[in-house]
Amino acid sequence: MADKPKVKFGLLPKLLIGVFIPILIAFAIIWSLIFYTWQLSDFRFTSIKEIGSESIKELIETSTRESKASLDRMGEKIIREKAIDVAAQMEIYIKSRPPKMKWEEILKDPALKEIAVQKVGETGYTAVHDTNAINYFHVNPQIVGMDLHQLSDRFPAFWKILEASLRGPASGYYDWKDADGKIRPKYMYLTPVKGTDLIVAATTYIDEFSKPSRAIEAKMKEIETRYLEEYENRMMIFYAVILCVLCILLVRIFFYARTLIKPILQLSEVADKISMGELDTPVQVKAKGEVAVLAESIERMQTSVKAAIERLQKRKEGKG
Repeated sequence: MADKPKVKFGLLPKLLIGVFIPILIAFAIIWSLIFYTWQLSDFRFTSIKEIGSESIKELIETSTRESKASLDRMGEKIIREKAIDVAAQMEIYIKSRPPKMKWEEILKDPALKEIAVQKVGETGYTAVHDTNAINYFHVNPQIVGMDLHQLSDRFPAFWKILEASLRGPASGYYDWKDADGKIRPKYMYLTPVKGTDLIVAATTYIDEFSKPSRAIEAKMKEIETRYLEEYENRMMIFYAVILCVLCILLVRIFFYARTLIKPILQLSEVADKISMGELDTPVQVKAKGEVAVLAESIERMQTSVKAAIERLQKRKEGKG
């Protein structure tokens, strides 16, 4: 029997590659759409995973930002109302003094000081200066009597707001170093005391009012952490499912390809034996479709060859 030609790359691996590789590419594309963000020139494609993560972060940031802004506005309102309230109290008190009472005596009245210096928020206070920026009432005794122009170089943002108050109501933010040395923003509102040259300033750290927003932020961060942990757990399950599906597909494709190729190889052996003269070799191939048609064709060929050989033998015997 002649040696069979060796097939370097048979039908089975070709079939496996031809079917499995496109499936693998499809899974890779789906995988990239879910997990990877890529950018091509000016076009940026954001992964589904990143979209979900960004949405959670954006929700947290927006919620925190809006809640802080709302609380800051509420804090500004409280500070503003405190300044206006103290100015009204001072106005009423000054007007209630005897007409003959000198202005200097009124300013030295301890009761007026109690009205002028009041607590604002947790650490803030009210203070009073006049239109010449001379302080009259302050929580710090060292500031009383000071010309506040002296602070213009050391605290320019503070002075800018205070200077505006010399011409009418003013407000704004400035940075201030607290007792711990930390720089934090303060909000100040200034309003005049009607009928006098006095101006009431109310100020405190604005973050005293936004403490609830930090609690909200911490809670939202906790939710984000739980979400990401749960997300990672679900992704691990997803990875396992994808891997199992690919393995099942590979095994299924392999056995399906074998059921197609096995009868072809059997027919090849039958055809090879017939070509070597073994005309009685049975064609016992169970197959359907095109392979069954090929088996029938080989059987007909086998029958035709046997008949042709028998005719030739009979002719030889007749001549002999």
